[in-house]
Amino acid sequence: MSKKELSRYNGKDIDYAVERLDDGSELVIGKNGGIAVLDDCIVVLCEAHEVFRCSLDGAVIAELMSGNGADIVGYDAQSGKKRHIVAHYSYYR
Repeated sequence: MSKKELSRYNGKDIDYAVERLDDGSELVIGKNGGIAVLDDCIVVLCEAHEVFRCSLDGAVIAELMSGNGADIVGYDAQSGKKRHIVAHYSYYR
């Protein structure tokens, strides 16, 4: 993905983030945070804690069809395992 495409996700506020597991279930990994797209990685933060970080190389990020969140797939920087994260955006009215 180009840097321009990724920049649209930078700074998005999220209500919560879930990880999709191999068995099809979802695990809530954090609430109240945001997405940061840095020069070399994508970071998901929840309540001031990093819950996911992956390299831009090989990562895929796409907006949900509903427009209410982002689907992020990449290799975790700490464990090296492939993870599938869904971050649900916050909307302030």
